[in-house]
Amino acid sequence: MKQIRSFLVLAFITLAFKVEAQNMAAYFDYKNYFFSFEDGARTELEYLPVRSFVVGGNAVPYVDNSGNFKVFNNGNITTLSENAISTYTATDYLVSYSSSYNKLNVFDNGKITLLTNFAGLYATGDSMVAFLDSRAYSFSIYYKGAITQLEFGNDPPIQNFDVGDNILAYTNYLNHFKLFYRGKTIKIATVNRSLLYKAGKNIVAYCNDNYGFSIFHKWLTYDLEKFQPKTFGVGDDLAAYVTINQEFKVFYDGKTKLLSSFEPRFYKVEDSLVVYNDAERFKVFYNGTVYTLENFIPTEYLIDLNTIAYLDQQGRLKTFHSGKTEMVTYSAVDKFELYRNVISYKVLNKNYIYYKSKTHPL
Repeated sequence: MKQIRSFLVLAFITLAFKVEAQNMAAYFDYKNYFFSFEDGARTELEYLPVRSFVVGGNAVPYVDNSGNFKVFNNGNITTLSENAISTYTATDYLVSYSSSYNKLNVFDNGKITLLTNFAGLYATGDSMVAFLDSRAYSFSIYYKGAITQLEFGNDPPIQNFDVGDNILAYTNYLNHFKLFYRGKTIKIATVNRSLLYKAGKNIVAYCNDNYGFSIFHKWLTYDLEKFQPKTFGVGDDLAAYVTINQEFKVFYDGKTKLLSSFEPRFYKVEDSLVVYNDAERFKVFYNGTVYTLENFIPTEYLIDLNTIAYLDQQGRLKTFHSGKTEMVTYSAVDKFELYRNVISYKVLNKNYIYYKSKTHPL
């Protein structure tokens, strides 16, 4: 580690905003009825096929058969809009949605908030929504139930931005590189337009010709490399990258660790996991430890939160969760989905949920 810089003036607010997300899934039964699964409980949401749905940490938003936009949350179904919705997404705690005429709303624990009637680009993290207002020429953030205007008065007010789970990184029209983290705006530096950056949870990795490769993590900034890496990715409190010398490294718990002296054929950073190929072995870095899952690379696998679901060479479903590998089913699987730590799968046209090491027939 070459240098560590600290934002000591902000150290007194290092307590994180935490609300536990639920373990949810959604599925169609054999009659094509639409159900939710939440911590072991099943609820019928619609008896007619729905047009689309996504699964969040504590909500299931969907467009019903008539085109109404609804959300299932805390045991209740709420109609959010009877008009056409152009886009919608669900994260651990928020549901954001926009209409075809650029009206942007957020659904947060039962409360609907209008963010803007003139939405430009926007992105949603677990606890925030960053958005451009095309009429006011402003860039704002929704966080903890409040809207804060970050930049305004120029068209456009920012050059680009990236939203992580709980942190926002952006460059404004003056080439100032800034972060919004836990309610505070921090100016990192004045940069050039070649700046590359990615935001995760409590972390932002960034690099350009002037700064090499650096990490902001929980108010501390770490200068890791003199040169820009070939590739990099960020997740929950970690980052992985390949140096110009083809070394594969991970940043975790304030330190860098060499995973391989050679560039992997592929790697993926997702939430708390780094999955990668090491000499055709399927490996994962989790919680400071490297695990070898298989001596082959699965053709199908999904990653979410701290879980990996994948098919072995016989088509059987396996999972890696919190440092432990388990066989989900010895039968060949037709289809499977992963919603955070809940696995939904189908065998011979029958639906099952695998949750907390237990199989739930549906």
